[in-house]
Amino acid sequence: MYSGSYMRAYRILPKSEYVRAASLSKEAKRRLEWIDWYHFHSKKVRATLRHFSLSPDVFYRWLRRFNPYRLETLEDNKKTRKPHKLREMATDPAVLQRIYDIRLTDVSKSKYEIHEELLREGLSAAHNVIQKVVNRHPELKNLSRKLAKQKRRYSIARIRAARELRDEGLGSLIQIDTKHLTILGPRFYLFVAVDCKSRLGFVEAYTTASSRVAADFLSKVTRYFPFPIEAINTDNGSEYLLNFHKLITGLGITHYFTYPNTPKMNGRVERLLQTLIYEFLNLQEDLRPEIEAVRKKCREFNYKYNYQRFHQTLGYKTPAGYVKSNLGAGVT
Repeated sequence: MYSGSYMRAYRILPKSEYVRAASLSKEAKRRLEWIDWYHFHSKKVRATLRHFSLSPDVFYRWLRRFNPYRLETLEDNKKTRKPHKLREMATDPAVLQRIYDIRLTDVSKSKYEIHEELLREGLSAAHNVIQKVVNRHPELKNLSRKLAKQKRRYSIARIRAARELRDEGLGSLIQIDTKHLTILGPRFYLFVAVDCKSRLGFVEAYTTASSRVAADFLSKVTRYFPFPIEAINTDNGSEYLLNFHKLITGLGITHYFTYPNTPKMNGRVERLLQTLIYEFLNLQEDLRPEIEAVRKKCREFNYKYNYQRFHQTLGYKTPAGYVKSNLGAGVT
């Protein structure tokens, strides 16, 4: 043992190669151990194969490569692997060339359009053959679609909300999130908003989760909360883009986003969702798979949560009572 680590002594190596052996990869050291054991046990191949559970082809391949003065021969460079025989496409080269020419003239043409054009010319090629031709020639790739997706993805700046906004004042930061709810098969979407300062919450149910629906929910939130909203924090879901973001911009509200896969940045609305599910919806025996029935339960929860449920964080006040004490008015 040297400096707290063990060094294996290989009997077949010259002393000058010990240092190089220590720098080998884990796989190369294992192959060196095979060959060393093989030489030390009277070069018994069958015993070596049984001892290390090897196949003859694998062992003989590395035994032929092994050079005690060039230990890098035991390394396996996976980047240089190439089959001795490559499969070649059986399609007529003239058809492959025609596919290439059609795609080159218009890279936006799909394999289905190219297939139809070939049929009209009296030629035939399967869709997967056309796709292979496109994949094998970089000049045939349609990069405009990829760039357009990237542009749409980053067209809205992802601003992060400071933690201080949560307790700055009423309406300084509203957290919004979506939760799907399945009732006997049909799926509904619960949109939830909560004011970080007062814990005043609002829940509404929808049958879809689009940006148009999210914008409608935001309109209801602005009417329900009795104080102006300065900023809203959401995740990066598609429902919070397009129409939703346009409405926020039109209302002069700042739109903040959380980091991807980071629900703790919307922790207070996540906590409200847990309260909604575990303390209310799970106790409803008459919950029916109808949107109006679910919305009725949401209205019941809004009243119970804001007017009857006491919060330790608020000094055992209800959210409505806390808002009233700070604004001098109740929740409408």
